[in-house]
This record gives sequence, structure tokens and C-alpha cells, in this order.
Amino acid sequence: MTGADLREAITSMGLTQVEFARLVEVSVGAVAQWLSGARSIPGPVESFVSLFQRLPSSIRETELQQLRKGSTQMKNAMYLITFTGDAGTGMATLTFQDGLVYGFDEAGAKYDGSYAQSDRKDHMFITAKVAMPPNQPSVIGGHVFPVEWILEVSGHLPIYADTGTLIADTNAGSQLTVKFQRMRDLPDVLQAA
Repeated sequence: MTGADLREAITSMGLTQVEFARLVEVSVGAVAQWLSGARSIPGPVESFVSLFQRLPSSIRETELQQLRKGSTQMKNAMYLITFTGDAGTGMATLTFQDGLVYGFDEAGAKYDGSYAQSDRKDHMFITAKVAMPPNQPSVIGGHVFPVEWILEVSGHLPIYADTGTLIADTNAGSQLTVKFQRMRDLPDVLQAA
């Protein structure tokens, strides 16, 4: 199967590249590379496309409707985030795994929280407690305390976006502007744990 063949198949199924990527559970970048010929199309993807096209139209349409509704689950992944508050900026890594979110930032703060389906379509609601280290100024108001303290942060993250910006609320009364970038899926061995 060539990139042109795959493009024709995606079009004949009435899918966008993003929807096709979700259907075969790969990144949009991988689909773009297949379509351009930069990478060969894996055999399992070719087989899936062939089988999917042979399904009765009613079954195929039901599958596509489910796909377009969106999953209520967010794929386990690692994200790089940069955040800006009224007193500065920072950078962190966050891991999303089976409803839990955890990570750390460059200032030594530790993040522990959870995520669940949001009341907003195609979003997850994230809450995290950020354990701020002693004597480290925060990007929210520049607060510095001689002991560890907790900042609670929450926001809505789009399920299918690999990059974007969101506004997060805090228990300090200030908001953070958060830019996120999906860096990678978790290894299969961690997802099975």
C-alpha cells in the first residue's frame, strides 16, 4: 500500500487524518509520514484498512460514529508543560496513567493528582496538588515559605490534543496559563501494570 492508496482509503471511509490516527491508535504525525511516503505503512495498518473497508456499511458507520463521539478515556502519556503566573514562569513534566497524574518541575515541586471525564465535550478535568519546596518562590504571587506547602491546581485538558494552551485555576485565587505538549505514550510494559 502506498501513501496515495492510504489517502484514497481514508477519503473513501469519510475520515479526516486525525480521525484515522485515532482509529488505528497512532499519532497524527505517523499518518502524515505514511501519506507522504517518508515512512512505510506497517502491515497491520494495511490489513486493518482492508478489513475495515470490507465491513458491511452499517457496521462501519456504527464504528465511525463511536469514533467521532470520542473516547471517555485519555491515552496514558507523558507531557511537557510550561506555565506562566503573575510572578514568573516554570516548566514541568507530567505523566497521565490510568486516571492518575504525577510529575515534577524544574524548581523541585512534586505533582500528584487525578483526571476524569469533564462535563466539557472531549476534555478531561485534572486536579493536582503541587508540593512546593521550602524557600522556593512560586510563579503565583511569588510566595515563599520556609516549609513545604501545597498549591492546588485544576483545569480542563482536551483529550485528543497533542499540544495547546489552557487556563488552570489555583487555590491561591490566581490562574496559570499552561502550555502543554504530548511527548510520548507510556511504554506498553507500564500500561499493562
